[in-house]
Amino acid sequence: MKRIRVAFFGAPIFAARVLQKIIDDKDLPVDLSFVVTQPDRPAGREQILTPTPVKLLAQKNNISVFTNPKLWTLDSRLKEIDLVLLYAFGEIIPSEMLKIPRWGFWNIHPSLLPKYRNTSPIVYSLLLGDKTTGVSLIEMDERLDHGPIIAQKEYDIQANDTRDSLENRLSDIGYELFKQSIQSLVDGTLQKYEQNHEDRTFTKLLTKQNGFIPFEIVQKILKGESLTKEDCPQIILDYFAKYGVPPTFDYRLSTFCLFRALSPWPGLWTILKWQALIEKRLKITGMELREEKAIITKVQLEGKKEVDIKTFTSAYHILS
Repeated sequence: MKRIRVAFFGAPIFAARVLQKIIDDKDLPVDLSFVVTQPDRPAGREQILTPTPVKLLAQKNNISVFTNPKLWTLDSRLKEIDLVLLYAFGEIIPSEMLKIPRWGFWNIHPSLLPKYRNTSPIVYSLLLGDKTTGVSLIEMDERLDHGPIIAQKEYDIQANDTRDSLENRLSDIGYELFKQSIQSLVDGTLQKYEQNHEDRTFTKLLTKQNGFIPFEIVQKILKGESLTKEDCPQIILDYFAKYGVPPTFDYRLSTFCLFRALSPWPGLWTILKWQALIEKRLKITGMELREEKAIITKVQLEGKKEVDIKTFTSAYHILS
């Protein structure tokens, strides 16, 4: 059987999940030549220089790994392979580099393109209360998430899905699309089709501030009051202002959507003002949907352990 020489570009834990599947799948007709990832960066409270999950996995399996941000230095190595698979790499690939491998660069993108281009597609599918999302495998061109679609598959978002679980589910689908498409490439039956670019939408890179909600919103949720458009997080309103409000979106659940989308990072948080003297960061660590109402179940006050909401409200009397 003909085998394809492949390089893998990626960085975070869910990209490493796909790389692991490539390594483990003995039926996949590819030879993994090398891996490219981002440089080690400071992480955690101690800001310890930490390699990406993709780098750690490559090293564990004795696969050549490169972290040089000057991608042009890889030109000679790219000439030796047939295809690059890219997933959550975190850097724009120069257009001239895309043409070097025999079959170019393929990108796993966790949305149904052209919807949710750019860096945060998984977040936005939860943020906007979508019932369905999916994965697109595309051939990369010089524009962001713009290239022709090789394969695409839908996924029904589950009621208990958060960002973490959705990353895992969509990564698994992405790998299956890659495997099927590689087989089609080997068989000579691979087909591609252009995206409907008129329907494109774009996401934004998240910051820690996106997880902030005013303490008054927390109080409304705890009192069982319905949220309105005026209570909706700004990141959601910004998207609506540009692309319109989906007919199925429920403003009453906007904070719950934010919680699902930003769990575990940057998380949902507020500033607790207590007894006019204390101002501390309060993280909402647990939320549930009960009878179409968002319920806060657990919180963690800065410097304290996580507690259930009943214990916390009893101690701090925040509803009085």
